Amino acid sequence: MKSKFLLFILISLSASVHAQMFSVGGESEQQQRSSSNYFRAGFSPVIFEYAGDNTDPNQERLNFESTALTFFFENPALSASLSFINGLTGAENERYLNLSIDYLNRFSFVRSRSFQFGIPFGLSSNLVNVQNEELTDDFSQTVLALGVGAFVVARVPDKLSFSLEGLPSYGFSNSRGGLFGGSNKSLLFRTRLDFLNIISDRSLSLGYDFKISSYDLDEDEFDYDLTYHRVTLGISL
Repeated sequence: MKSKFLLFILISLSASVHAQMFSVGGESEQQQRSSSNYFRAGFSPVIFEYAGDNTDPNQERLNFESTALTFFFENPALSASLSFINGLTGAENERYLNLSIDYLNRFSFVRSRSFQFGIPFGLSSNLVNVQNEELTDDFSQTVLALGVGAFVVARVPDKLSFSLEGLPSYGFSNSRGGLFGGSNKSLLFRTRLDFLNIISDRSLSLGYDFKISSYDLDEDEFDYDLTYHRVTLGISL
């Protein structure tokens, strides 16, 4: 499952160079390539905690709070990300892997060179695996979700761009091997501050993401909430 997911990411990354944002009065393909395709890296404080009703004190819990390393590719239509926690990040027992692919189709109601407002429609696929070397249970769920929200962009043309976006989503979750699953609700906020064309034709971008994802599964002992903050620095490709 993980290998297929990684293969899908690599294929998507290759195809995403040609992906464009759909909106009223969309930008040209050359503008998208020069200013909107970013490779990003940063860190992500992560909280993973049990949210079910099982009060058995002997039940193993995979709760942890730690900081992940994050790498991802992003353009206005598509992002593919990898976050992980293991011995390389300084973790003792917890092991965390988050692989995500998100597709967004943004519709603009207001659009000019300096301002844009509209609605994003999102389709996302997300694999989360959590383990603890001292416990026998592990958590492994793949989510396919749909979302709709709102976004706003303010620009100083050719110099600066600031964007803010919120996207609630609902989807279905399946375990590794398909033995059990359930539903997933999430809420994502993200903001970007892009400094355009400051290194030749390259742009730099500061990014912040906040997401809370709640799993309501058939097996109550695997009902967990996943919350993370992502702080990243990106460079245009």
